[in-house]
Formats: sequence, C-alpha cells, structure tokens
Amino acid sequence: MSRQADPVRDLNNFLQGHSRGNLTHLLSWETTHSGPQHQVTHYATAKFQQREIGHGQGLSKGGAKAMAAVEALQYLQQMYPN
Repeated sequence: MSRQADPVRDLNNFLQGHSRGNLTHLLSWETTHSGPQHQVTHYATAKFQQREIGHGQGLSKGGAKAMAAVEALQYLQQMYPN
C-alpha cells in the first residue's frame, strides 16, 4: 500500500525533526471561506513566528491547508536547512 502525499504532515515532520529542535510550536494557521454554500472557496494561511509563509485555496479546508503547507515547507527548507 503506497503512502499518499500529505503536505501538512510533511511540514510538521520537517518542523519536528529540525536540528534546532522541535519548531512546531512556531507554526499557526488561519482559515477562512467565502462564496455561496453550494460553491464555497476555502482559504488557508500558514504562519511561522507570526509571519505569513504559505497561502492556499481550495474547495475544502484540507485542500487549502495542503496548498499553503507546500509553500510553507518550501520556504522553511530554504530558510532553515537541516
């Protein structure tokens, strides 16, 4: 059985396994939504030390968080290489 991609899990794993120690407490999320009930768009923002580092939007809250997590992980991997 193959493991499905989970950007939020990958982001958390990166923060937990960092050489500077567990950094997960520095990550926070903001989520919102807009549109009519039958066509809602969800938005997510990943923040690290209160700084916005990832944005995403999707038809579900999880999809929006996944998009934001991809951006956030790319940013953190550049800023904090292991």
